[in-house]
Amino acid sequence: MEIPKQYDSRQSEQDHYARWEAEGCFKPEANRDPEAPVFSIAIPPPNVTGNLHLGHALQHTLMDILARHKRMSGYKTLWLPGTDHAGISTQLMVTRQLKGEGLTPQDLGREKFIERVWQWKREYGGVITNQMRREGASVDWSRERFTMDAGLSRAVREVFVRLYEAGFIYRGDRMVNWDTVAQTVLSDLEVEKKTQKGKLTYLRYPVTGSDGQEFIVVATTRPETMLGDTAVAVNADDERYKNLIGKTIDLPLTGRQVPIIADEYVDPTFGTGAVKITPAHDPNDYEIGERHNLPHIVIMDKHAHMTEAAGADFVGLDRFEAREKVITRFDELGLLEKNEDYEFAISLSERSKVPIEPLVMTQWFCRMDAMRDKALNLMRDEGLPRFTPENPYGKVYTEWLENLRDWTISRQLWWGHQIPAWFAEDGRVFVARTYEEAQAQAGTDKLTQDPDVLDTWFSSALWSFSTLGFPDDTEDLRTFHPTSVLVTARDIVFLWVSRMVMTSLEFLDEPPFRDVFITGTVLDKNGQRMSKTKGNGVDPLDVFDKYGVDATRLVLANAGATDTRWSDTQVESYRNFANKIWNAARFCLMNSEGATIGYDFVRHKNELTLHDRWCVTRLNKVAGQVNDSLSRYQFHEAVYALYHFFWDDFCDWYIELSKRDVSAPEDSPARREAVSRALSILEVALRLLHPFMPYITEDLWRRLPGTLDAGSTVLHPAYSDSQPTIMLTAFPVADKLLIDEAAESEMNTVIELISRVRTIRAELNIKPSEQLTVIVGAQDANLRQVISTNEASIKRLARASELKVDERLDAPRASARAVLGGGAEVAVPLEGLIDFEKERARLSREMEKLSGEAERGKAQLTNPNFAGRAPQEKVDELKAKVADTEQRIAGLKIMVEALG
Repeated sequence: MEIPKQYDSRQSEQDHYARWEAEGCFKPEANRDPEAPVFSIAIPPPNVTGNLHLGHALQHTLMDILARHKRMSGYKTLWLPGTDHAGISTQLMVTRQLKGEGLTPQDLGREKFIERVWQWKREYGGVITNQMRREGASVDWSRERFTMDAGLSRAVREVFVRLYEAGFIYRGDRMVNWDTVAQTVLSDLEVEKKTQKGKLTYLRYPVTGSDGQEFIVVATTRPETMLGDTAVAVNADDERYKNLIGKTIDLPLTGRQVPIIADEYVDPTFGTGAVKITPAHDPNDYEIGERHNLPHIVIMDKHAHMTEAAGADFVGLDRFEAREKVITRFDELGLLEKNEDYEFAISLSERSKVPIEPLVMTQWFCRMDAMRDKALNLMRDEGLPRFTPENPYGKVYTEWLENLRDWTISRQLWWGHQIPAWFAEDGRVFVARTYEEAQAQAGTDKLTQDPDVLDTWFSSALWSFSTLGFPDDTEDLRTFHPTSVLVTARDIVFLWVSRMVMTSLEFLDEPPFRDVFITGTVLDKNGQRMSKTKGNGVDPLDVFDKYGVDATRLVLANAGATDTRWSDTQVESYRNFANKIWNAARFCLMNSEGATIGYDFVRHKNELTLHDRWCVTRLNKVAGQVNDSLSRYQFHEAVYALYHFFWDDFCDWYIELSKRDVSAPEDSPARREAVSRALSILEVALRLLHPFMPYITEDLWRRLPGTLDAGSTVLHPAYSDSQPTIMLTAFPVADKLLIDEAAESEMNTVIELISRVRTIRAELNIKPSEQLTVIVGAQDANLRQVISTNEASIKRLARASELKVDERLDAPRASARAVLGGGAEVAVPLEGLIDFEKERARLSREMEKLSGEAERGKAQLTNPNFAGRAPQEKVDELKAKVADTEQRIAGLKIMVEALG
């Protein structure tokens, strides 16, 4: 059979994905078994504004592995794709586009602006979904969803109305996080804390009636907010201020007097022990203000400019300009105690990256206590959802729920789900599913809909069930919910995972998923997070082009839940792995005339060679390991098992041991049977590898004899009437009856002996063409029997002209020796093979070099600066390197001694 010398990954990726999609392989309906178990998984919807990055590629690879594995295991499998409307991000994106045209959203008006966003979405919003196809993602594109689709919008309105009617959603005045650039409120989870260097300013407030002789000093990082102070708070137990409680201070620059109050919030050991209270502009001050019924003086507007309430000297100033002016004025009045350097955490909008401004505003809120308690009960009573890794995410998730506050769900944007609430002219509010329903409630058509939209995460929280047809009782909802597992990143455990759990329990009385797998983070080569601002990002599409999708997927699967530094070298090694598989398969296929795929041969163990029985054993053990690893979401374990089976067991040993029979020059039944056995083992192995490397496995599988024949029985019974493809075959499971422990033990003896001889040849620079004499001494009669029985294979692979096996090792003094398992020894006489003097000198130099490396490694390990500060993985890596170096030195010493 003709097969290209090299694997063309790009062509394979284009051909196979288009065919899979066209033939409906990704749809759960491809499974015709009415009794089939169900596996479903919903993709964390990427922002419609986005492009594929390595974080997406990591999540999608892991989800695709799970989906392909379950599909091949006979599960009715749905992997549902979709995108998120990403309210703030998308509105900012289109606003920037308008700016380039000299326009603003206000120039267009709300209706025209929303039309413009939909136009943008149609033109650019599909970029990431097309990129997902390149990854090999086996999602059901016929069920693709968008959080602003009509069906999902209906679900959002339904949930809002029901929560409002149940008393969960309310409208009120509360302190919120205000983004002064995006001009919208943010939830606490949309605010980033960043440590920065700044100033801590100490201000002196004169005590009223003291004629400027008595002061109370407060410290603040935001001096401009003193213009809105309505109290100074101290701790009631603080002896310094007990006599001042109940008095007032003359608030500089304002002409106002404010009270000195006692509140337990104040820590007398921090700062001066006195705290300025600005209820309208600080969340902690707001709480104190509520307890003491303090007035709110709003000195900043939505654009962070000072209002008239700040005073004539400050009105219109930017907040930072006002800060400098307040400090200057206090200094002029002799009321500036000091201004010192200080490092503190600042709250930034995660979108616009500007400091948020705490403001008291009328917003929509959702009470979370009852829903929170259901989620906590689920975790306590059933341990759901099950997090992998369990530590720390299970604990962090629970602790966060225990401290959950009401959720600010309204946003001052135009793009998003407009809040389904209408206002009558008299101020009454009517919450309804439709405008007509609101009219019926109000008894009038003179209604105005609330202009705000819902937080993007409100619709995302419904994703597991809104995508399946809720609020209707659809077949999809009954079949595929709860979903099986959620694969997501750690940074949205609170934003998304917890809210999905709470809403699903509230509306379906069941969790949205049973398991949650938290992926690691792909870092740059220096261990830094990738970002656009740092310019250290890696475009996965570039990696696909250079190394192929399959190689990239193996790197990502191997990362799994751990943070990993990106390395092109690692991707290149997996590309080499793909090439190794291709070459081994090519060798078999080029000799495949007359061969067939079949598995009856495994039932006739006594007729098989040792290497056949051994490879069947290894294949079944690996099948067990891969299934077990995937059931526990230990993707790296599965990658390790598959890699070493293909590279070591199949390519390096089985193919080499089978070559003489497979490539025999004369056609014969024995030759055809040997090729058939090799191809049959390869076929099962390709199925094992398929979820991880879908393209090369499909390409090779389709070239195997009989796989594409009409009436072929290679497909899983659930897909028997589908077009032939490896992705609809049965995923291999371990058959214990085919595991021959004796064969594995015997083969390990053969492999160890050949490997030791090869090492001696390499260490002593013996030419590959030189035929060796190999002498083995083994007291164990069974060991001697195994070696003697496999003499021909051992001599061929070790390139030995003679193999002597005896109870005791009887070898010339000038022999290279090595220890084998079971107390056996092997020796290779060296007379006539090498120049003893030159080789002793070379080995001595090598030992000296390695000894230096080992000493430097030991010194580094005993250095407390390294051992105490370096990442544990680096320490372990160095320990392993030192141990390996010492082992090599010991081996070289034996060689030198053998040379006299």
